[in-house]
Amino acid sequence: MKKLIYVLIGISAVLCFGAKSLTGVNVTEGNILQSVQTGWAILESENFADTQTDALADTERTKKKVEALIAANANEEAYISIFEIPSSWNAVRLRALAITDGGSLVHEIYLGTRGGTDDCEISYAGSLAWTAGTQTSTYSQITFTSGGTYEPITGDKITGNTSGETAIIVSLSALSGGAWADGNAAGTITYRSDSGTFTGSETVTISRNLNNETLDGFTHAATDLIRFELADTLTVTAKAWNSSWTTTSPADDTNAETEIDLSGSDFMVIVTTTCGADGKLMGKGF
Repeated sequence: MKKLIYVLIGISAVLCFGAKSLTGVNVTEGNILQSVQTGWAILESENFADTQTDALADTERTKKKVEALIAANANEEAYISIFEIPSSWNAVRLRALAITDGGSLVHEIYLGTRGGTDDCEISYAGSLAWTAGTQTSTYSQITFTSGGTYEPITGDKITGNTSGETAIIVSLSALSGGAWADGNAAGTITYRSDSGTFTGSETVTISRNLNNETLDGFTHAATDLIRFELADTLTVTAKAWNSSWTTTSPADDTNAETEIDLSGSDFMVIVTTTCGADGKLMGKGF
């Protein structure tokens, strides 16, 4: 079952080292005021094999209604993601990754401001249409089977029990079968900072906070990781409500990205309507 993602970036792991840092904290060193930077976070993750849902209709644009759509999942709405925006974020930079060169991704972006209430209207901010380039990112995806009863989380370190190779878990995709509680979970995991080639069908050790939590966390079903590629082409269709988006779309095998002024929004609703390859939407607040 796909996820309803509420990503909270306050105290979490920094993606560049497997963990996200505290966001927007000011530190004074001598006479210099410095800001602690936040890492890139995965705001949305989609698989090519999944059926995508439609953009939200006008009558569906409140937070409660979106949550009801996700719960009912009548038209694949379980694939909608809700990202809780940290209070220190005034704006966000967005990038996209995809496994297949030339793979296309389209994200419909909606923003909402609760203002202390549990429900509110959400505004359609615009559409992001990405095309993956040929520049390989540092993110990788691998299929796993035989998941044990210990469920790994973002920031855990894995070590191949045969190869000795290591990587940091960035996110867990939806399970394709089984359950962690039953010890037979299967699905995909996204890594970063992998040290080399894993051996096919090897088990892995999972470590958290420098402690080995389980020696046989799960089994890699593939020989090696599949690399994600950065989207190098981006077309933004911004609505009048938020026309301040700045866009970089180099189309030269470097990374495309956009910046959105969040205008005090509390959360972002992300609806992926096109998924031509396994892909991820990434964000970095500032």
